[in-house]
Amino acid sequence: MALSVSAWLQHKIDDYKFAIRDLTVDFYMAQAKLDRADCSIHQLRQFNDTCLDMAEVCQINGDDQSYLHALGRLHHRLMQEMGNSKRDRLFRLQACQLARLSLTRLCHQLALVGEWDKATALQSDFMRHAGWIF
Repeated sequence: MALSVSAWLQHKIDDYKFAIRDLTVDFYMAQAKLDRADCSIHQLRQFNDTCLDMAEVCQINGDDQSYLHALGRLHHRLMQEMGNSKRDRLFRLQACQLARLSLTRLCHQLALVGEWDKATALQSDFMRHAGWIF
């Protein structure tokens, strides 16, 4: 039996909502690990991967606002970790590398929607924070 377009669309929307709900739980679990003083580089990478997974699901489903939000949260947290003097140098360098990659994605998306000022501000902020590490 064939589904109507309306039923098919509702099914796709429900699938998207469930996927985002599950990824949101994963995000908060990964973030909680980052909040610990003994957080490892592996856990930092898991947080990065979880955020990128969420952003990808948003992008695939055409939810540009949530895509930007997921990337923004990732980038903001990575910037925090870059400046966290309680972390060892290797951890902070890994956060810097991951932040550079998230910045690239953020700036690309901002450029697509014509938000050049925001992209420029993010780049300037990154350079200021990255200078502290080196």
